[in-house]
Amino acid sequence: MMSVPREPTTQGDEELFERWAAGDARAGHLLFKRHFDAVLRFFRRQLGDDASDLVQNTFLGCVKARGRFAQRASFRTYLFAIARFQLYKELRRRASRQDLDFRVTSVADLGPSLSRALGERQELAQLVEALGQVALEQQLAIYFYYLEDMTAPEVGVALGGLGVPAVRSRLRRGLEALRRGVAELQKRRGGDGSLATLERWEASLPALAAGEREPAEHEIPAVEQEL
Repeated sequence: MMSVPREPTTQGDEELFERWAAGDARAGHLLFKRHFDAVLRFFRRQLGDDASDLVQNTFLGCVKARGRFAQRASFRTYLFAIARFQLYKELRRRASRQDLDFRVTSVADLGPSLSRALGERQELAQLVEALGQVALEQQLAIYFYYLEDMTAPEVGVALGGLGVPAVRSRLRRGLEALRRGVAELQKRRGGDGSLATLERWEASLPALAAGEREPAEHEIPAVEQEL
């Protein structure tokens, strides 16, 4: 009696990996889907920022190094061995050093930008939450200038034709409201976390050109545009 092949979704990781290594793209997609979240969490906990490229490199590395697998461990264990290699490679790249010995080197040893990454990510999430309570025009000014890296003139265009003084006024008032919103969030949650990102934003307000002044709020036009 002819055996009926099992559906890929019911196959184990090792069987799927064997099929993927043989060229079955669907099997590779299923493995990626099963383990993507776990590998992404691994990189985020170590680096504190988006690591989707490292996740993809990890899965591609699995196929390239498949000769080392040889069923000596579970696919998941093998996958995280490749992820560890990718992590070390990325840390060496960021530190511009190939001689790092991770038996004695910590993430904190590599500099404040890496050791603070996770805390800054959490702070940014808090800022984004508080930003939702800021008046929309001010909120958009902050979003365009600080999160999309637009220049002040570009923000003015995006907001309907405002000059730099008006953009700066929107940003300053928006940051004041944002600071109050963050303070309220921290008060409700019983914390007083770092505001380093917000302080950097406040320190980098666009400068006014000589002879310009900040307009009062009532002098800033309410720009509406039909789409």
